[in-house]
Amino acid sequence: MSWASILNHESNVERFKKSVDRNRLASTYLFVGPPGVGKRLFALKLAEVLLCENKTAGEFDSCGSCPACQQVRANTHPDLILISKPADKAYIPVEMFIGDKEHRRQEGLCHEIGLKPFRGGCKVAIVDDADFLNQEGANSLLKTLEEPPPNSLLILIGSSEQRQLPTIISRSQVIRFGRLTSSQVQTILEQQEDLETEVSVDALASASEGSVALAMQLADRDTFDFREQLFAQLATCDPGQQEFAKTVTTFVDAAGKESAKKRRRLSLVADFAISFFRYWYLDVTGISDQLESESSQSVLDSALTNHVQSATARWKETDFLLGAEIAGTAIDRCIDLQGQIVANVNQGTAVEAWLIDLGKICRGKPLTKA
Repeated sequence: MSWASILNHESNVERFKKSVDRNRLASTYLFVGPPGVGKRLFALKLAEVLLCENKTAGEFDSCGSCPACQQVRANTHPDLILISKPADKAYIPVEMFIGDKEHRRQEGLCHEIGLKPFRGGCKVAIVDDADFLNQEGANSLLKTLEEPPPNSLLILIGSSEQRQLPTIISRSQVIRFGRLTSSQVQTILEQQEDLETEVSVDALASASEGSVALAMQLADRDTFDFREQLFAQLATCDPGQQEFAKTVTTFVDAAGKESAKKRRRLSLVADFAISFFRYWYLDVTGISDQLESESSQSVLDSALTNHVQSATARWKETDFLLGAEIAGTAIDRCIDLQGQIVANVNQGTAVEAWLIDLGKICRGKPLTKA
């Protein structure tokens, strides 16, 4: 894997190249951007470059063939530490950072990153799912963040700065990753030999919103169709009607019997709604016109734009500022739902209340506070 295969992040490659050339790498970085745009791939490539045993002096790349490179690609390099949220957990367990109660500070990332490198010149730790760091987990990292071991690099990967705790942001250099273009997503999908789907690749790329991860989720025909059904319901500005809550819960229950799978699917439903209201904001403020005029950069599909535009017409004609405020309030309500999902509230009740609230918001009505 070369840097050229990591699409749309050339400016970040150049930034790190200069930092390495000048021996000015920070100890901790926070990678933020939409899911599925290559943040983790970028972090692993950087680790491969730093741990490569056959690097050419002055070049910012790895050989790809030495034992170190092969171990990084297999996730088995002794100087590479990988942490991610288990599928059945709401947060990253603190034990992953400082060990269990019997082995506090004797195991986990904070212990391992402080050890002398086994074979490379440095230790690299990558924490995926940094959005799911709770207060206890963040606090366990404080000493490592404030007093980083020599020759160590810690990379945290999340979706946005807003979802990170202040203790993390203040001690990290933030690196932002933008969305891919639909053509770039299509190129990546066409390279997936095991991709099996009834949806055309160009339709997946168009609906991906610049995220390969989302495109892969939409490869499931039921998910692809539900997304447009949700957009159509939101466009009525009264999504709680026609017992649509039952449609949502049926879609969620189809994920399987495991509660973790159901939580992930309901969170995906909320993500779909966030996309709807994000474009709502772009449309009423006129920003969408600029995006769509740059056709090669567009990551928005007709299923999204057509439904949003049918809902926003009245606000563009009467009060676009209120229309923009509605979009922001609706997005906040979707994020609230995702918080309830993590807290494991009753999903049926949460969905019904969410749809009713979105209807009130879309119609410009205030919500009644509990």
